[in-house]
Amino acid sequence: MSAPVMDMDPVQVAEPEPSSAPGPFSWFTRARVINAVVPVVLLAMALAPLQQVYLTGHLFITVIGALVLGGGIAVLGAMRRLSTLTVLAVALVVFFLCGALAAPTTAIAGILPTPTTWRVMGLGMVTVWKSVLTLDPPLGTGGGLLLLPYVLAFFGALISVTISLRAKHYSLSLIPPALVLIASILFGTRLSVLAGVLGVAGVLISLTWVAWRADRLEPNRVLAASIVLGLAALGGTSASVFAAPSTPRVVLRDFVDPPPDPQDYSSPLAGFRNFVDDQAEDTVFTVDGLPGGTERIRLATLDAYNGTVWNVAGGDSAGTGAFMRTGERIAVDVPENAASTSVAVGDYRGVWLPNVGNTLDVDFTAGDTDALTDSFYYNSATDTGLVTAGLTEGDAYDLLSTPAGAEPEDVTQLVASRIAQPAPRNVPDIIGSLAGQWAADANSDYAKVEAIASALSTQGFFSHGLVGEVPSRPGHGAARLLSMFEGEQMVGDDEQYAAVMALMIRELGYPARVVMGFEVPTGSDSGSVAITGDDVAAWVEVPFDGAGWLPFFPTPDEDQIPQSEDPDPVDRPQPQVLQPPPPPQEPPDVPPQDRDDADVEDQQMKDEQSFVRWLLIGAAVGVPILVLLSPFIVIAALKARRRKRRRVRGAPVQRIAGGWSEVEDQAVDLGVTHGPGSTRREAAASFDEAFPAAATVALARRADASVFAPETAEDSDAVAYWQDVGTATDRLRHGVNRRQRLRARFSVRSLRRRT
Repeated sequence: MSAPVMDMDPVQVAEPEPSSAPGPFSWFTRARVINAVVPVVLLAMALAPLQQVYLTGHLFITVIGALVLGGGIAVLGAMRRLSTLTVLAVALVVFFLCGALAAPTTAIAGILPTPTTWRVMGLGMVTVWKSVLTLDPPLGTGGGLLLLPYVLAFFGALISVTISLRAKHYSLSLIPPALVLIASILFGTRLSVLAGVLGVAGVLISLTWVAWRADRLEPNRVLAASIVLGLAALGGTSASVFAAPSTPRVVLRDFVDPPPDPQDYSSPLAGFRNFVDDQAEDTVFTVDGLPGGTERIRLATLDAYNGTVWNVAGGDSAGTGAFMRTGERIAVDVPENAASTSVAVGDYRGVWLPNVGNTLDVDFTAGDTDALTDSFYYNSATDTGLVTAGLTEGDAYDLLSTPAGAEPEDVTQLVASRIAQPAPRNVPDIIGSLAGQWAADANSDYAKVEAIASALSTQGFFSHGLVGEVPSRPGHGAARLLSMFEGEQMVGDDEQYAAVMALMIRELGYPARVVMGFEVPTGSDSGSVAITGDDVAAWVEVPFDGAGWLPFFPTPDEDQIPQSEDPDPVDRPQPQVLQPPPPPQEPPDVPPQDRDDADVEDQQMKDEQSFVRWLLIGAAVGVPILVLLSPFIVIAALKARRRKRRRVRGAPVQRIAGGWSEVEDQAVDLGVTHGPGSTRREAAASFDEAFPAAATVALARRADASVFAPETAEDSDAVAYWQDVGTATDRLRHGVNRRQRLRARFSVRSLRRRT
C-alpha cells in the first residue's frame, strides 16, 4: 500500500522571487512544475504494461484521472504546507468520491459514484489483486477490476510528487514509479508494449531530471547517454524479434492458475444415451470398498439450464459452490466413520470424477498422478469433482468419504431451503402450468415436490429409444421436453424426466438440481463392483431445512413401456390404466410450541447468517482501513519502542540522557526547534520560551550534572528523572491545542533526528 506522506520542507529553487505581492499562481514556478510533472510522467509510463491486460480505452481515463488527482493533492499539500494527517485525510475522501474511475459500470452515467461503487471498492481492496491474476484478458471495465491501476496511479502520484516537492532527498521520488513498474509487469502478461522504448525513455528522463535538479546537467552527457541507451534499446528489440529469449518474462499470471469454468466443458447429461447405447456392456470403472448403504455413485451435479442443456454452473453462491483446488485433503476434520473407496477407471472418458458424495479426500494412485493432482478441483457444495486433464483407462484414485445421512422419518412438513441458483432460461410455458396443476393439492413443500415426481413416474413411459424400443429422441432441450407433453404419450428416460422435473420444481420457486451418476447394482457388497454403462442414472435433488439435499426419482420403471400402435384393432392390447396419484393427506396437528421452536430456530439461523454477513463486510471494510492507517500505527509503535528503550536500557547515566532526548523529541514534534550544535541548556531555553510551564531548563541542568559529574548516577536517580520527564512532556503537549497534539503524535520529525 502507500507509505505515509512525509512532512518535510519544500525544496528550495534558485529562482528570484517577484518583488510585487504574490498572486494566486505565484507558487507555481517553472522548477516546481517540472518537479511535479516528471514523477507523474514516469508513473504513466510504468503503468503502460497493464494495457495488454485490460485492452480497453477506459484504462487511460482511469490512469490519467488517478494521476491528476493524486498529484494534485500532493501539490496542494506542498503549496499549503499541510501536515501528513491532513493530506492523507483529503486523499482518502477524494479517492472514494472519484471511485467511478475504478468501477465505472457501477456509477451513474459512469461518472457519479453510488453506494454500490463504494462497496465494490471496499471489497476490491482485498480481492482485486487475485481477480486480475485469475481472469483471462481482456478484463475490460466490469466490476471493480480497474481498481488496481487506480490505486497504483493515485497513491503512486500522491507519494512520488510529495517527495519530489517536499523532501530534501528528492531522488527518492523515483522509487514509487519503479515499484509501480514492477507491479505492472508482475500483474501484466508476457506481451510487452514498447517495453524497451518505454524503459529507455524512463531511464533517460530520470537521469536528466536528477542531473538538472543537482545543477549538473551537461548537454554532451545527455546526448551521449541518449545514444548509448538508444543503441541498447535497438539491439534489445532486434534480438527479441529475431531471437526469442529462452526464458519468457516472469509474470504472476503464470504462477496463479485461474479456477476452471465448468461452462467450458460439455454437459455430462448430454452424453447420457452414449452410456446406454455404446457402453451398455462395458465396464466404465470399478469400485472397491463402497460404504455400506451406498446406492448411487455421483458423477456431476447440474444446476444451470440454458434452454438446451443442464450444465454445471460452478459459481460462488451457497447453491452452486465453486471449484477450488484442494490442499492436503478436501475437509479439515475427518470423522471416525470415514470409509476409503478405491476407483479404477475402465472405459470411462471425461473430466468429471465419479465419487460417492460427502467426499473428504481424493488421492490419485495410478496414471499420470502429478498431472491428475495438479488439474483436480472439487466443489464441496455440490460434491462434484473436476479433473481438467481428463480421466482415461488406467487411472485410479482413492476416495475418503462419509456415509450418506439417513432421511428424516417424518418428511411431510419439511420446508424447502432458500438457496440462490442461476435462473433457468427458455423454459416452455407448459412445464410451469403442469407443475402448478400437479402440486395444487399438496399441503407442504415436500409434498409438492413428491407430487410432481409421482406424476411423472406414474403418467409417463420409459424408453431409451434403442433398436426394438418405442422411439424416444435423446437430449433435453426445450423442444425435446415440449414434445413429451404434446405427444399422445409421455416417453423418455432418466435424461428427460430428471431434466423436466428439476425445471418444474424451479418453476414453483424452489431450488432444484439434476444429478447424473450411476446406480450400484443390487446385491453388491463392499467388495469389488463393476459399474457398466447400463447403470447410468439421473435424478433430482431438492434442499430442505434441517435435512439438506434430498433425492427424488421421477423416471418411470423400465418395465413401464408405452403401448405400440397396432393396425388391427382386434389384437390391440388394452392400454395400461394408470392409477391417479394418492390423495393428499391431512396435515398433522402441530403443537403450538413446535411452531414456536421452529420460529426460534429460523431466527437463530437468520441471526447467524446476519452475523457472518456483517463479519465479512467488516473484514472487507476494516482490512483496507487498517492498511491505510498502518503508517500511523507504525509511527506510534516506533516512538513507543524508542521511549521504552531509553527508559529501561543502559546504565543510569545513559537512561538520564535518554530522558532528555525524549523531551527534545517531544518539543521537535510540536514544532519547536533549536540551532544545530546547541547545548541542552540552550535547547531548554528555546523550549521554555515557547512553553513556559514545561520548566525544561531544570531538566537540562540535571542531565548535564549526571553526565559530566564525577560520581556515577544511581538507578533511583534515573527513575526520578524519568518521572519528571513525563511531567515535562505532558506540559509540553498541553501547551498546544488538541489538533496540534494529534499532529505531533504522528509526526516523523523526531524520527529523522539522530540522537
